[in-house]
Amino acid sequence: MNMARCARFRSVLCAMLMLPAATAGLDAPAVRAAAPAAPIELTVYAAASLKDALNALAPVCGKSAGASLLFNFGASNDLARQIQAANKADVFFSADESWMDQVAAAGLVDASSRRSLLSNRLVVVTPADSSLAVGAAADLAGPNVKRLSLANPDAVPAGKYAKAWLERAGVWDEVKDKVVPAPDARAALAAVESGAVEAGVVYRTDAGIAKRAKVVFTVPESEGLRISYPVAALEDRPSLAASRKVVDCFSGPEGRAVFERFGFVVLVAR
Repeated sequence: MNMARCARFRSVLCAMLMLPAATAGLDAPAVRAAAPAAPIELTVYAAASLKDALNALAPVCGKSAGASLLFNFGASNDLARQIQAANKADVFFSADESWMDQVAAAGLVDASSRRSLLSNRLVVVTPADSSLAVGAAADLAGPNVKRLSLANPDAVPAGKYAKAWLERAGVWDEVKDKVVPAPDARAALAAVESGAVEAGVVYRTDAGIAKRAKVVFTVPESEGLRISYPVAALEDRPSLAASRKVVDCFSGPEGRAVFERFGFVVLVAR
């Protein structure tokens, strides 16, 4: 084989050897798409009385924050203690200013996002088939009420508000031995619906979803403590900016419309 033919043979051989390497990547995309970022999950600790309204708001407020909202509903006092013990919440929505104040005193509240957003009313409820008539707090001290359901009046906001009303009316000492304390406002309502008690004092918003209880008396605002629901993002969490957006959504036009639909009084945010 002469030199020219050898040179041509080597060129063809090299090209054949290089062909697999050149074609190996033809089926792969020229530029790989970046893997989508993991969705942000924000945990909202909220008073039990807010459950229906917040579940309705979750899609729109989650979208506005670019996050998925996970809820932990319960009594505000229990939620505040959980936050102070473990700091796992991103947003706290309390039914009472004092429990928010305790979390703030622990250095866990983002002060710039705190709002006193909602108010509520207390009502007296009875089982739907009851003939009990209540026209004033004093009627709860009568013989027709043997058991009275309240959220725990020593700690749970709904129970504290109810106790304050009964104290101001001068009948607390007469009814306190009848009180069946419940872990939160929804549980107090459930006791009435089950027929386990003759009456209960709960939030108007909770009574609004009851199927086996009826409102027999609405407590005048002038007779009780001012009910206030504060909300705030919490400090030292990985997605504080997104948590602030959730608070903004709750207090924005869409949030206010949903809260009013569920019977809350929307306050001017501070």
